[in-house]
Amino acid sequence: MKTICGSGRACPAGSSTTIDKFNHSTENLEMALNIKNREVERLIDEVVGVTGESKTEAVRKALAERRGRLMLELREEPRRRRVRRFLEEEVWPKIPAGVRGRRLTREEEDEILGYGPEGV
Repeated sequence: MKTICGSGRACPAGSSTTIDKFNHSTENLEMALNIKNREVERLIDEVVGVTGESKTEAVRKALAERRGRLMLELREEPRRRRVRRFLEEEVWPKIPAGVRGRRLTREEEDEILGYGPEGV
């Protein structure tokens, strides 16, 4: 067992905290996050003002949502490559060279969408 006080100074009688150095756990260990960016503080305050949740919960949710988007992007990249390869190998070669890359005219777009003189 070890007796500790803040800042490594001697503990006044009766004010020490005793910890077991062999059975300690970081499971519920709280760590402070010191944000020194006014824009970040402002954004947190705006979110907290709208949601009513704590700053910690607002930051936790924002990070979880961002992580989710990043993971989705990582999973989607192989799909994008497959679609691109399909277009390059299967679709685009079948389009006549004179048409490939040419934008449709407004009239062509309207015809495809079924628009006429009287609307749809």
